[in-house]
Amino acid sequence: MYEEGSTVYWIIISSFVMPLFLSAILIWLVLVYQKKKFQSETAAKDALLREQALIIEKQTAIEKERNRISAEMHDDLGSGLTRIRFLSDKALRFATDNEEREEIKKIASHSNDLVRNMGEIIWAMNSRFDNAESLISYMRRFASEYLDENGIDLEFESSENEDNVSLSGEKRRNIFLVLKEILHNAVKYSGASKIIIHINSTPNFTIHIREIGGMGFDPITSSTSGNGIFNMQKRMANVGGTLVFEQTASGMETRVMV
Repeated sequence: MYEEGSTVYWIIISSFVMPLFLSAILIWLVLVYQKKKFQSETAAKDALLREQALIIEKQTAIEKERNRISAEMHDDLGSGLTRIRFLSDKALRFATDNEEREEIKKIASHSNDLVRNMGEIIWAMNSRFDNAESLISYMRRFASEYLDENGIDLEFESSENEDNVSLSGEKRRNIFLVLKEILHNAVKYSGASKIIIHINSTPNFTIHIREIGGMGFDPITSSTSGNGIFNMQKRMANVGGTLVFEQTASGMETRVMV
């Protein structure tokens, strides 16, 4: 009887102790797993933070280098080209021979083009202008001056809050050069009396250009669809954008979207 009672006693004790013992082991394993998981997640977060810090450091260094190069170009090359333009204008005033005057005019014209192109490069290089607001202001000024020189009316509209949209120097320059080429084609081939430019910076940066009263062109078959059209499409592809031409009853319409 005593042995049977002892056996029953140990069976009862085991039925309580073993589950507690197994539960303790299970809890210990869970705690060890959670600790390892936390350490692994912490290590991954630390690695990500170090990687992000390195990226930011590289971007900051690139921006500083861009700004340094643009400043040196402005101070050295820009001033030198401006000096050449000034001297050529001065020489033109004192030139008496027609052939000599024509050659000086070519120098003055080339120097003016170089100064203008240099200004565009300096603007694109400076990271201070890496936003939609700067791009829109730059395009508005160029379009106004260029179309006014060629006797074409301009209507320019843009959406609000464009200063919150970031655009890299590469995107800004490619978008601007595409607009420049579109306006050049409109002046040279279209014969439009008015051009309407509408820009929307959100959710995508979109430019809608309408030529009023012009004959437009067929970008596939027209002689104007040579390197100009190809280069524009290539520029848009380089910045993940699209370029669409559409001939309407009122004239050519062009949409640029990045």
